[in-house]
Amino acid sequence: MACALLLSSCAVLFDRAAANFANDLEKAIRAYDEPSLIREGLPAYILLLEARLESRPNDSDLRLTTARMTASYATLFSNESDRQGRMAGRRLSERALEHAQIGACRQADRLCDLHQLDFDSFRVRLQALRPVDLEAVYVLATTWTTWINAHSDDFSALADLPRVENLLDWVAESDPAHDDGAVWLYLAVLNSQRPPAAGGRPDKAREYYTLARRYSGGENLLINVLMADSYARLVFDRDLWVELLEQVLEEREDHRSYRLANQIARARAQRMLQQTEEIFD
Repeated sequence: MACALLLSSCAVLFDRAAANFANDLEKAIRAYDEPSLIREGLPAYILLLEARLESRPNDSDLRLTTARMTASYATLFSNESDRQGRMAGRRLSERALEHAQIGACRQADRLCDLHQLDFDSFRVRLQALRPVDLEAVYVLATTWTTWINAHSDDFSALADLPRVENLLDWVAESDPAHDDGAVWLYLAVLNSQRPPAAGGRPDKAREYYTLARRYSGGENLLINVLMADSYARLVFDRDLWVELLEQVLEEREDHRSYRLANQIARARAQRMLQQTEEIFD
């Protein structure tokens, strides 16, 4: 009995240490300024999380952490111009969404099977959400967005956009500053992925980009890149495209929390500026 209690206590301490380490690792990743090292090293940590899930498949926090890290890797490092990279991104996004769905459901029954409900039943579930659900809903919505983006050529995936937008709206209303206001960035991208004739709302997208910039204190340069790539391209605004991307390249000081994102933003901005004539010819 003593041995069993000791082993049980060790497992609890290990899980607590693993959770703390996950939080510390995310902070370190954001603060690191060499994307290539993160690109090479992060998969090893994701595999460690997957291994831990083998023995704790019902741990909602572990599921959501794994979902968040997998989706981040898929978003930041999948090469969309290369078929092999796109396929890898699709597979990673599928795995991230699966973890997010399981983790959210393990946390609360009201978060189960949201992707399978008819829309009226889905809206009823939205009314039942509670403040304690905030992080699970946010992880589910953002990984769902990553999955939709990776499957943007699939109309059945695009049909999920209203559900994701409703979840993000709920997060934004519950805590507008959550994750440094990144929820507004997701809403901006969603509203600028479709032209107005197809239900897109470029006017709202621009408003959301402004809110995302405000809540990040203007420190997150990826906001400029995403605004150029989705909004400026959608409304065919060459001057705004150039202005946003040049601002990224001119900014030299990085807040610790955005060093990695800003290095990636600068590399993307450089490539995108070189494509200006091709896009706006």
